[in-house]
Amino acid sequence: KNISPTRRKEAQKNCFNRLQNLLDSFIRGPALEHNLKELYHDVYDVEIPDLFYYLRQIDCRNACPVNTDPRAYMLALHKGDLLEGYKIARGPNPFASICGMICGAPCESACRRDRVDKTLTIRAQKRFLDEWFGVDKEAHIKSLNYSYARGSVNPKPNGLKVACIGAGVASLSCAHDLLRLGYSVEVYEQMALPGGMLTYGVPNYRLKNALAVAECQAIESLGAKIHYNTKIGKDISIGELQNKHDAIFFGNGLWKSRELPLPGFDASDIIRGVEYLKAIVGEKKEWKIGKSMVVIGGGNVAFDVARSSVRNGAEKVVMVCLEARDEQTADEFEIEDGEEEGIKIINRVGPKEILRDDSGNITGVRFQKIHRLFDHEGKFSPAFIPGSEFVVPCDTIALAIGQAMENDIFNNWDKKDSLELDRGVIKTEANTGRTSVKGIYAGGDAAYGPALFITAIRHGQNAALTIDQDLRETSPVKEFSGEFTKISPGRDKTYLKTEWSLPSMQAPDSRRKNWDVVENCYTYEEAHQQANRCLQCHISPSFDGDLCIKCNGCVDVCPTSCLKQIPLGKLNLEAQDGEVQKAVENFYGINTEDFQKTDLNSVGSVMLKDEDLCIRCGLCAEKCPTQAVTMDVMNYSFRWVG
Repeated sequence: KNISPTRRKEAQKNCFNRLQNLLDSFIRGPALEHNLKELYHDVYDVEIPDLFYYLRQIDCRNACPVNTDPRAYMLALHKGDLLEGYKIARGPNPFASICGMICGAPCESACRRDRVDKTLTIRAQKRFLDEWFGVDKEAHIKSLNYSYARGSVNPKPNGLKVACIGAGVASLSCAHDLLRLGYSVEVYEQMALPGGMLTYGVPNYRLKNALAVAECQAIESLGAKIHYNTKIGKDISIGELQNKHDAIFFGNGLWKSRELPLPGFDASDIIRGVEYLKAIVGEKKEWKIGKSMVVIGGGNVAFDVARSSVRNGAEKVVMVCLEARDEQTADEFEIEDGEEEGIKIINRVGPKEILRDDSGNITGVRFQKIHRLFDHEGKFSPAFIPGSEFVVPCDTIALAIGQAMENDIFNNWDKKDSLELDRGVIKTEANTGRTSVKGIYAGGDAAYGPALFITAIRHGQNAALTIDQDLRETSPVKEFSGEFTKISPGRDKTYLKTEWSLPSMQAPDSRRKNWDVVENCYTYEEAHQQANRCLQCHISPSFDGDLCIKCNGCVDVCPTSCLKQIPLGKLNLEAQDGEVQKAVENFYGINTEDFQKTDLNSVGSVMLKDEDLCIRCGLCAEKCPTQAVTMDVMNYSFRWVG
């Protein structure tokens, strides 16, 4: 019928929407979105794969700050080679046993399996390997031999001296790598035990102190001299350290709780989260609290305070924070575990005043509801809803709204003004650890603010590399090599059918009464089963254009629509700085002069692969009648050069 262009366009839009809804009934998730986008795709940006392209497909490895390869240790675990699995986990990480317990696991967030159903339980599988071969099970020197760091466990002394301030993960990771290169390393620690926040801040229901100390002592056994109970700025100054050493690394952490700038919240009977945890977790001191506690804050430290207080005798714990539930900085499992233990969370409210009785005892906190947290420029500027005030009764208040550095570390140093700070932490050059003072380096929370332990480990490693470059004028680089091996395309499809399962947990009622580790370790059967869920992203289909008959069988059989065959004319030939055009010229024998005159659509086609959709099932290779498609395994290695 004759209808107006506007109505025709509207009808076409409605038809398309109905088609989209129909497809959505049969095809879920990324495949649907992928197919709909393809209807309107004209030119494709592509990348010609090389070794580094295939390395980038191992998303878990790339997400790890120290480049641990979880895929590799899970594959070893599934094959039953547990020692090899532990070696792979320990290789890049001197705190592998710790990370098996409490790592924030950025690898799990990046895992490609999450695009199919649920991410792999990577951290829990690492813990399983640690339970067999970690530092608390094997001689220290044995685990040290598995390191991928430069040098050896018995290096020739190079005559250079480095001081590390603090015995936390950043400092000891730096010390670990320098000791292997022959440096003399002295560590200055204000506490009686090593580990920093591992030992004095992480509650025992998450990590046993003994394991943290054992991991540190393994590094100490390389030859580090640790001066315990030594406060920088009091017992020895930074200037004195400069006179004794060729370089200094600041890994002193953030040992002070941030204050709440409201009247009354600076009172001495208000608990500060960091100091509270240090006392009850690391120093094993008694800290009497009331029966009803309010914890102000919504991050992981706030949950450590709240959950520790449950075990410390509080009958009722209420957490109150400015953020909405999905905006809290705490890990989701911390929130869930806290709620299971009876902690009540009130979101999007802020404190206004502390209520006290005539004797000065705390009776509650008055709060008000949040209208917005940030202004129109994105700056933190909470605005409250008038008339929304309410009171939470309590007899104890704890603040856990952030951490700060103890600046008395700079006491008695006449050049302290030369060390630049940025928002309360040491201003540090990204990826090197260099500061504004020559010979002084920094990493971990003291340089970048609160972050994951695994990130602080990388900071220490980066600084060690830079210190060695600066002092010995070295230029080390990692040189990668790889090989590709064809395998049978008939992969056992149980990896797609294996159900996701977390390790079992202590029952909430029982864990409220003790400090035992809440999460249990996998059994061998459980770990083996979960390792089988890995997509094995080092396996990829390869395509031989000389054998392809363009039947499109591989495209048709792909369950996720990750393959597509298109005419050459649809390629963006300028991609990769012209490398795509060179590849087309070489394959089809077209010289550069004739290239612009050639109708590429009549010359041939190209197979595209969307890595975000591929599940490594091998059906494309099984379907191919000419063996133009094969499944290839990439194995890689690296060595330090320079």
